[in-house]
Amino acid sequence: MTFEARLAFVVFFFAVWLFFGLMAWAAVAVIKRGRGALAALPLALAGAALGGVMVPLLGMQNGAGFALSLLTATAGGFAGAYAGLVFASRMGIAQPPIDEERRPERES
Repeated sequence: MTFEARLAFVVFFFAVWLFFGLMAWAAVAVIKRGRGALAALPLALAGAALGGVMVPLLGMQNGAGFALSLLTATAGGFAGAYAGLVFASRMGIAQPPIDEERRPERES
């Protein structure tokens, strides 16, 4: 197999793993109604890539390993998205909207 073909396989695998991480992040963003979700996106993608690449590095380099890497990429995406949401809430980025009853009155 040529170098270009090997590179194309690696790029394809990372694209698929990142897609599954993006879907996990989107599910978490919908559940949290978008609060702090943008800050969680890089961590979700990094978690998905890390989860996906760990399976072939541990030795499973066949079809079952690819299927398992999709599951670990999804789990890594969820874990990264959750970690990003925790980070966003601790930094004060993910604040809930102000209720109309508690909104301060404007002075005209």
